[in-house]
Amino acid sequence: MAKKLKKKERAVELIIKLKAKGNKTKQKFWKDIAERLERPRRIMTTVNVEKIEKLRKKYGDKLFIVPGKLLGKGSLSEAVRVAAMGFSTKARAEIESNKGKAYALKELVEMDVNSKDVFIVQ
Repeated sequence: MAKKLKKKERAVELIIKLKAKGNKTKQKFWKDIAERLERPRRIMTTVNVEKIEKLRKKYGDKLFIVPGKLLGKGSLSEAVRVAAMGFSTKARAEIESNKGKAYALKELVEMDVNSKDVFIVQ
């Protein structure tokens, strides 16, 4: 039976994959996300759904990346694509109820993403 990795070990593994993807694809946003995840947890990004809604209205149909946790305060009016390190239960339910997509960052590494379609949320 495989040993289950601790939370910090999974984060370090993800950071390594993000940096490798940045080197391979020559897209700087992968390294930017990795650097943001390397910061101490006490200053990790936390974003509410209402901020994603405001950004969707301003920037349109982009993939919003939260290098931290997405919380459930607020509501969405249309489908959005969001990738985050973690989602609250309410945030994930709000995204999926509007036929949007909620991706974990580890899933995002496996996807083919163009830097023009990405917006990193702070």
